Amino acid sequence: MSFDRLAPHYRWMEAVLAGRVMQRCRLAWLGEVRDSRNVLVAGVGLGRFVGHALRVMPEARFTCVDASRAMLDRAGAAAEKAGGAARVQFVHAALPEWKPEPAAYDLIVTHFFLDCFPEPALTEVVARLASGAKADARWLLADFQMPERGLRRLRARMVLSLAYRFFRFITSLPASRLFPPDDALRRNGFRMQRTMSANWSLLHSDLWSRACE
Repeated sequence: MSFDRLAPHYRWMEAVLAGRVMQRCRLAWLGEVRDSRNVLVAGVGLGRFVGHALRVMPEARFTCVDASRAMLDRAGAAAEKAGGAARVQFVHAALPEWKPEPAAYDLIVTHFFLDCFPEPALTEVVARLASGAKADARWLLADFQMPERGLRRLRARMVLSLAYRFFRFITSLPASRLFPPDDALRRNGFRMQRTMSANWSLLHSDLWSRACE
């Protein structure tokens, strides 16, 4: 799987297809976690979340992991523009093979990333990332979802079917459909604290936490 071919086009593709909705989902719960100090961002992409977070979390340090070198280059440029590049470590690696430092991070971020994995790889990825989370860590997750019923579900099925076909062709994406990560997060000690939906419930943004245990 490689998003290198899409990196030069990803920003305008997102703008055309979703406007500002995906970015709103990325940032929906940022205010709830702005006190975090050691942040792991998996699938950093173009760095749109990190570029904003660097400005509102001036004391935080970030580790950003991505399998695409081209995406990391653009995320690095976003960090430079935000004036916080010195607080970011960029790691060119793929999950679940990459191993985070054990129990080192008080915030995990996976925005539009976990949808790339089929089962059982999704379970492995969540467990690997959770191994780097502290006992009271929080987890920000924005992604696609399948509504329960009605026209929203029909629309989402059509959109996601086309999206997965496209990304499998262009990037060799291993997943062919959406697998919700909720059960895997719960098995690793996380519980959902906040959630919101957008774009006819096609998108969602969640805040998970271990602190409630």
